[in-house]
Amino acid sequence: MKNDGNTRAKTESLAVIYSDTQERRVFNLAEAGLREVPALGFSRYSHVIAPVGTHRHAGCLEIGLCLRGALTLLNNGQEHRIMPGDLYLNKPSDTHCLTAHPKGTVIHWLLIREPRRGQAFLRLTHPEARDLWRRLTRLPCHIIARTDTVKHAFAHLFKYHAQPAGPYRTVGLTAACTSLLMGVIDAASHKSVIARPPLIEQLTAAIREHPERDLRLDALAREARLSPSLLIAQFKQITGLPPIHFQLACRLEKAKRLLAETDTPITQLAFDLGFCASQHFSGHFKRAFGLTPTAWRKQAAAAH
Repeated sequence: MKNDGNTRAKTESLAVIYSDTQERRVFNLAEAGLREVPALGFSRYSHVIAPVGTHRHAGCLEIGLCLRGALTLLNNGQEHRIMPGDLYLNKPSDTHCLTAHPKGTVIHWLLIREPRRGQAFLRLTHPEARDLWRRLTRLPCHIIARTDTVKHAFAHLFKYHAQPAGPYRTVGLTAACTSLLMGVIDAASHKSVIARPPLIEQLTAAIREHPERDLRLDALAREARLSPSLLIAQFKQITGLPPIHFQLACRLEKAKRLLAETDTPITQLAFDLGFCASQHFSGHFKRAFGLTPTAWRKQAAAAH
């Protein structure tokens, strides 16, 4: 993929300025002849990244595909847990943000502009473009379904973006973008959504509710009636993480809430959440969120 240089200057009309970095590649496809897509992104985080604050994309629809990691989308005040293979959509009027970008997160995403009369939109007629947009903006903000078509379409967008400038590149980008939008609509309409084993769902719900409890892989496997290796595989398919790492992520998410909502001493909070020592808790917390528990609590207090 080519580096488009100063992405900031090229996306100045957007509500959020996305910098093109090694961990978050951002491309303006208008320069390749696809004015409909002012930002195409590929994010792969090797360390925790501070989230962008709550915002909206006026005149643009955001489509994201989670490939790895577990994300929390805040959309119009409602939280949605985004797992690997899930799609998320933020409409132009939606106030939203991803509340954290955990280490190891991998996301494909894009912004697409609303079709306007008199302006080209993926080489469609205006009625065709409006019908496509209407279908997209009626979708829920979180889609759990088979998203292979969308994943392949994103791959083709990156592939054609890397091609030399010319008509072939523009046609390829247009076709890939159209395929992506149709894939999103089709994924949302499919009745045969991904089946998530109910026992695994129950285990993940129990861990989220009580992450402080002792977690033993052999006991979990017996409860789920699976071998330990199959349990880990299914757990990773659903949450993006093995059980122990998922429990740690849940402990840290609960710690954020308790730090913001209570004045419980950090040492006591660490023990209550199942950490063997406050230093152990603080180290994990800073690696996950980029701040110590004390600094997080101060930031949360200042925000209110």
